[in-house]
Amino acid sequence: MNRDDLPRWSLATRIAFRFAFSYFALYFGSGFVFSWIPGGRALAERYFEFWDAIVIWVGEGGMLHLPYEIDFESRGVSDTAYGSVLFLCYLAFAAVATVIWSVLDRNRGRYDRLYQALRFGLRFMVAAAMIRYGIIKAIPSQMAAPPPMAVMNFRIGDLVPNHLLWWTIGASPVFESFIGMAELLGGLLLLVPRTVLLGALVCAANSATIFALNMSYDVSVKLYSLNLFFMSVALIAPDLRRLADVFLFNRRTEPARATALFPNKWLDRALHVLVVLGCLRMVGPALEFANSQYERVHKPRPPLYGYWSVEEIALDGRKVPMFTEPDRWRWVSFLKPGGLGVETMIGSQKAYELDLDLDEKTMKLDQSTLSFDRPEPGVLILDGRLDGRHTRAILRRMPLIREVPPPYKP
Repeated sequence: MNRDDLPRWSLATRIAFRFAFSYFALYFGSGFVFSWIPGGRALAERYFEFWDAIVIWVGEGGMLHLPYEIDFESRGVSDTAYGSVLFLCYLAFAAVATVIWSVLDRNRGRYDRLYQALRFGLRFMVAAAMIRYGIIKAIPSQMAAPPPMAVMNFRIGDLVPNHLLWWTIGASPVFESFIGMAELLGGLLLLVPRTVLLGALVCAANSATIFALNMSYDVSVKLYSLNLFFMSVALIAPDLRRLADVFLFNRRTEPARATALFPNKWLDRALHVLVVLGCLRMVGPALEFANSQYERVHKPRPPLYGYWSVEEIALDGRKVPMFTEPDRWRWVSFLKPGGLGVETMIGSQKAYELDLDLDEKTMKLDQSTLSFDRPEPGVLILDGRLDGRHTRAILRRMPLIREVPPPYKP
């Protein structure tokens, strides 16, 4: 069928496309377009200088009257004051561009090739993001796992919400890997023309979940995840009627018809190859980052690794109840080989050099020597002279900290 013989898009579809194209053209401007052309860095700087002036005027001057200065450290749409104002400016400019475009080009009925160009950009941006973040979650390295030891002595009400989300997911590397595989699957499906719709559906589900978590736990990438969701929906939009016919109305549906961006099929295929290669460029840096993070987080752990609550302690045969003496031990930590840390009831810290003998079940702390026993998993009993006093302590290990199986039987 000749392109001129195809039915006109509805007015609502044409207006929605013009707005989406205008907005994403602005959104892609610095991070995508300029990075692929010679001298792009200088052009990007001028591009942002233009938006810097507008953001300052809108945010601090004529419209929003923000009570604080806008920080320019992070340019682009983000959750910073600059990024949020820029997002509003992009929406306003896209709306104005849509009105002008609709007036000047009101007789055009379709934008097939222009949509294909936008579609390539959307596929690249979403696939690249999903592949990168999918890899660093599949190799559980984005969220801290296990949580930092200092968190173990916090009350849950004292935790910052985004840290609570991070450490909750990080407490289960298997779950983090599962999330990463879902993101990676969506990104890879977007690289194959025949599976773009399926990939966009997977990415829309992933990005909607990520956005909901970011909003609920105040994670500072809300606008980024929202834009990923919008991009995924834009890829799905032309097939919404076909999806409704299959899943809602139990009707037959016709195969999707895609308009080639170039009349020459080899040029069109070459563009597909460029999208694939561009996204695969993300694999190497993502793997390198994930491996380095994994090695940093999952360092070899010493025996008895973890944070231990001091349930009971006796000094010279006298039990010291909790909250009765400021120097009573509250926590004991084995975080690094050759070291033991103690936190008292008032929060003061003390560190000992540790020489652990697993065969003899003794530990030398500075110039003192204690014996230790593990009558049951997760319980540790220390007994001996420490700092000139006979010390006997019963410790219980924090359950969120996974321990390397000991090379001996307790």
